[in-house]
Amino acid sequence: MTQAASIPGPRGIVLLMPTRNIRKKTHEYLSLLETKYGEISKIKFGPFTVIYLANPDYIEHVFLNRDTYIKIQEGGMLRILLGNGLLTSEGDFWLKQRRLIQPVFHKNRLERFVQKISESTNDMLLHWDNTNGTEVDVYHEMNRLTLDIVGKTLFSTNVKSEFNKVNTALTKIMTAIRNRSRFMRFPLWVPLPSHLRIEHNRKVLDETIGDIINQRKQENGKFDDLLTMLMEVEDADTRERMTDKQLRDEVLTIFVAGHETTANAMAFTLYLLAKHPEIKTRLQKELVEVLGNSEPTFEKLQRLEYTTMVIKESMRLFPPAWMIPREAAKDDVIGGYPIKKGDKVLVSPYAMQRSPNYWKNPEEFMPERFSADKIKDIPRYAYFPFGGGQRLCVGNNFAMMEMQIILAKLCLQFDFELPKNFELELLPLITLRPKEGVPMKLVKR
Repeated sequence: MTQAASIPGPRGIVLLMPTRNIRKKTHEYLSLLETKYGEISKIKFGPFTVIYLANPDYIEHVFLNRDTYIKIQEGGMLRILLGNGLLTSEGDFWLKQRRLIQPVFHKNRLERFVQKISESTNDMLLHWDNTNGTEVDVYHEMNRLTLDIVGKTLFSTNVKSEFNKVNTALTKIMTAIRNRSRFMRFPLWVPLPSHLRIEHNRKVLDETIGDIINQRKQENGKFDDLLTMLMEVEDADTRERMTDKQLRDEVLTIFVAGHETTANAMAFTLYLLAKHPEIKTRLQKELVEVLGNSEPTFEKLQRLEYTTMVIKESMRLFPPAWMIPREAAKDDVIGGYPIKKGDKVLVSPYAMQRSPNYWKNPEEFMPERFSADKIKDIPRYAYFPFGGGQRLCVGNNFAMMEMQIILAKLCLQFDFELPKNFELELLPLITLRPKEGVPMKLVKR
């Protein structure tokens, strides 16, 4: 293919176009780009050039060339929130941190987490027994549950009392960061209202994490969790340990990523099951056959085949990590088109996983897509809710196990009914959230 002069795309700055509500519905706009311009397109966001990719081979190229396509450096949204943690760092520092954190998610550790996840879910179900027949916001409930789980499994800490403070701070900082990304970015020290909100809520998160770390330093007991590993690890050459800043960044990264994305995924899954009672019935049948009245075990979770299919299909339609940005660190070529150093390159699990070019009836909820005989037909990187390449989410197996346990326990004991005329509206922040929550009536089985 001869190299094209320029990448196709809309003319002008898309944020100024009155016909597209791109500011609030960027996830939908990306699908429109594929429909109108094909598998690669260029758009202007203010002073920035963004290359959007909608071809699995192009996406794989970006993921596999980690040195060429790096995390966005100056002003990156996640970097503002998480500092230089595993999700935002690059180069040798990232590789060192990845090797450090990887062991906590090995199979032998995951097996020990099953009981703690079950205990947290049981505590929530006891509370739900008292609300049988009433309406609750399952999105709020899932946030509370997953925050409790991440506190116990990764930090050996009960953070229930901090839930409202942490959840509110996260929402406000993500909203402020998203608003900041729309326009010309002034330095954070400029006292704009959005900047002040970012700094205030980041301080709330820092203080919460700092309290957990300081409390651990004062305790004499031995804890088998990630926080202990991070505090005790030493550089092989210098014997130096992490600075307080490094420790904060990694702890906050796990703290945020370990509950926010799972809570979102669970809320969306329960919503889809309530919309499709025939799928919920089949799911419950498998749960009764495999688990019955017994507690989940690591071995039994491997037998929950349809449950896993339901979760994967839910994450196809509503991937919490709905957008993955990169920055070209050097010139490159994709699909015959030139990518210039400094260009922002964007891929979207949300849009790609709904593309009619790669999915039959893409808007329908069909867990059978992920059956053993059909999953092999899904093109690589037409489905990537956990990212890909070397930067594949380090906690993906933990997240899948956590969702299996939560979904199994909830659906064995309760049915869920949506209010009449409820319409799900999405909020694409750093993660994809239900904008107005997911209200549901709990019905004891």
